[in-house]
Amino acid sequence: MPVESWITPEEAPALAAAAIAEIDAALSTLSEAQREAFWTSVRKCYNTPYNDPPPRKRTFAVSAVIAACRARLPVTPAPVPAPMQAGTEAA
Repeated sequence: MPVESWITPEEAPALAAAAIAEIDAALSTLSEAQREAFWTSVRKCYNTPYNDPPPRKRTFAVSAVIAACRARLPVTPAPVPAPMQAGTEAA
């Protein structure tokens, strides 16, 4: 779904650079390592440069794993024990 924006594609790089400068100024009290950790987390959250992550290769057949798990599941659920009466000890 397209996002409506008043920012043109030509304006985006300059606005991004200005925003980064403002954020860096706000982070100026932090150490270099802390600032780098901040930007690393931002890049991780937003997946710079806003592309889908590369597809992962499957190392196993998912359908085979699902079928094997279903085969191990019990067909019927285990019986539920009757509720204990007040004042009785559990066996």
